[in-house]
Amino acid sequence: MARLLSVVLMAALALGASVSLARADLQAGVDAYYEGNFAVALENLRPEADAGDPVAQYFLGEMHLRGKGVDQNFEQAAAWYEKAAVGGHADAQSAIGSLEMLGLGVPRHPTSGYFWLIVSVVWEDSDLRDAAMAALGQVAVQLSPEQKRAMARAALPEWKRSQ
Repeated sequence: MARLLSVVLMAALALGASVSLARADLQAGVDAYYEGNFAVALENLRPEADAGDPVAQYFLGEMHLRGKGVDQNFEQAAAWYEKAAVGGHADAQSAIGSLEMLGLGVPRHPTSGYFWLIVSVVWEDSDLRDAAMAALGQVAVQLSPEQKRAMARAALPEWKRSQ
């Protein structure tokens, strides 16, 4: 029994160490992005993004949108933003909503864009709250009242979970 407990404890420590290393790579990638060292950012963020980390996915979207360390590619930006948005990243939700509203990197889809902008606004920690609110105001005139109500109803469960 003591041997089994020892094995379980060692496995837990190893798992904790690997999670800690992954978070360190993510942080190194984010730091490198803000320092303008995009090659290092890409090297650290790509494996984390491929593993499903929404923060890493968001930053890869930013790099592709702005052409930082990679060729500017709106399609790739939209793909990374969408993955991060589905993972709950509020800034990515705002970004993919805006891209869908404009038809940049994805087909123009005001209703879906409106939905993502609404979802992004419900998150209190969103750095892009003001931009999302402004975009919502601009696009609201493009949608029928029925479409607006449908999008609001669709976003309601997400908002309730955030409260």
